[in-house]
Amino acid sequence: MGITLRLITAALAVAVSAVSVHAATFRIATNVTEDSTAGKLLAEFSEAVTARTEGRVKFKMFHNGVLGEQAQYLQQIQTGAIDAGLVNSGTLETVVPAVGVMNLPYAFRSSEEYAKVMTDPNILKTLETASRAQKINVLGFLSSGFRSIYTTKPVKDFAGLKGLKLRSIASPTYTEMVSLFGAVPTPLPFGELYSGLQAGVVDGAEGGLAGLWVAKFGEVAKYALVTNHTRLTDFIVTSAEFNEKVGKQDLALLQEEFQKVSLKSIKFADQTEADQLAQAVAKLGVTVTQTDLAPFMAAVSPMYEKARGDAAKRPMIEALFTATGR
Repeated sequence: MGITLRLITAALAVAVSAVSVHAATFRIATNVTEDSTAGKLLAEFSEAVTARTEGRVKFKMFHNGVLGEQAQYLQQIQTGAIDAGLVNSGTLETVVPAVGVMNLPYAFRSSEEYAKVMTDPNILKTLETASRAQKINVLGFLSSGFRSIYTTKPVKDFAGLKGLKLRSIASPTYTEMVSLFGAVPTPLPFGELYSGLQAGVVDGAEGGLAGLWVAKFGEVAKYALVTNHTRLTDFIVTSAEFNEKVGKQDLALLQEEFQKVSLKSIKFADQTEADQLAQAVAKLGVTVTQTDLAPFMAAVSPMYEKARGDAAKRPMIEALFTATGR
């Protein structure tokens, strides 16, 4: 009887242990608000995962930078202190140089090409290898729209940018791009951009044109030049231990659900960008100029040659060229 009881107790202990391994709540850090596009899409993903895994995998969101800024919580993901986080390609490039290829201007020439590249098996495999070397994994991506340029003075073409002070993302790729456009990359926190435009600290910025309406930059920057030079990507990166904790079967479900959200984010971003730019034109009097992109593309060609000569970036740029037929 005693032996039987001990066997039952041991079996229950093993069962409890198995459940604890395969049922867990993971923390996702973001620097966006809960009601932002990324926040809403992550909530949708989380709900789908809970349902698909029958509660074995759940996520708890920590929005608005409560666990630090992106660079800070990325370091904690690398050490395993945080399970996952939303990290844009500009920040991720500083840790995984191969991601810099995705930040290259005109790496993506259309939304369709962007979707094709971001779901291409060779691209994903290359990204997985490069990320794993830095003790992180990439679960999936969320797309923002294409980025262009807005200014406080009229600019109609490539030549008009010469000497202008433009605020850009603080990444090597973005600052080099702005320089090759003939402008002066000027560091400025995003939260100070409105006052910087107003005071003349900067003459403009590169970024999503939706910001002209959403952040009301169009009140002081009345001119939009459609260059569509890059498409910033937000990645969900996870700790090195995350995949093992989730388990192979449930990880496949997570990847499947995130791809749905990823593809949805592309269409959503494009539509949102168009709608919000239209608001800036109608209500803030912003003037939008379409321009010849050939001079922009030619100006940044040295960046591609440099990337090809970088051992950390070469596999990614070759995979991108293969995927896009270049």
